[in-house]
Amino acid sequence: MSNLSIFLIILPQVFVNSFQSIVIPVFYHLPLSIDRKKIGGKIITYYKTDWSVIMNKKKLILTVAEKIISEKGYSNTTIEEITKRAKIGKGTFYNYFKNKEELFYLIIKEGLDNLVIEIKDSIEDIDDFFERIKMGIEMYLKYHQKHFYFFKILIQEKPFLKNKKFINFWEDFFDRWDFIKKDLKKQIERNKIVDIEPDDILYSLLGILHGNIHKWHISGRKYCLVEKKDAIFNVFINGIRRK
Repeated sequence: MSNLSIFLIILPQVFVNSFQSIVIPVFYHLPLSIDRKKIGGKIITYYKTDWSVIMNKKKLILTVAEKIISEKGYSNTTIEEITKRAKIGKGTFYNYFKNKEELFYLIIKEGLDNLVIEIKDSIEDIDDFFERIKMGIEMYLKYHQKHFYFFKILIQEKPFLKNKKFINFWEDFFDRWDFIKKDLKKQIERNKIVDIEPDDILYSLLGILHGNIHKWHISGRKYCLVEKKDAIFNVFINGIRRK
């Protein structure tokens, strides 16, 4: 194959890659990395968007914003302060988020999504119902102990979280606990626990958990929250187990 043929084959692709990987990222101030490929005996240099850097910056903004919002509240937190603490420009912030509200929504969504995923994964290989509940309680407490800023936001931003924009979001979150509700329904059918609506049982468990987490926050986090797992488990199970 002649050099001219190779040139005609790779030129369109190089142009597309260059536009997608150089022009667009440079326009939006996104990071680039270099990659080289051998095509038709020729070494072609590609400039690619470095998505690992992008995701790290997005995570950085979320982490910094979560801490500031937990300290000062949503209303008193500004984009200027977030970018200053994250040591990024305001332009970088707007590469990832339209505004502060979108950032806040994602903090809450990711926090709750990750919570459900971690609990679901932790009990997946456990067959016994009561052991599944015990592990679920432990993981719930561990998650909030590790992400204490997140729960603080949930407490202090309740009025904002009751906004109509969040209604569908909350419904979706509670629907994702179906794996627990199915367990409860099976135990009711087997006459192992009292015949109460699974939704009511689940919300009662969440209430006990949140009460203990709230108390832990008020105390200044002076003790290990996870140590309360057995007490919570016993109170909950003794309330629903058939005598």
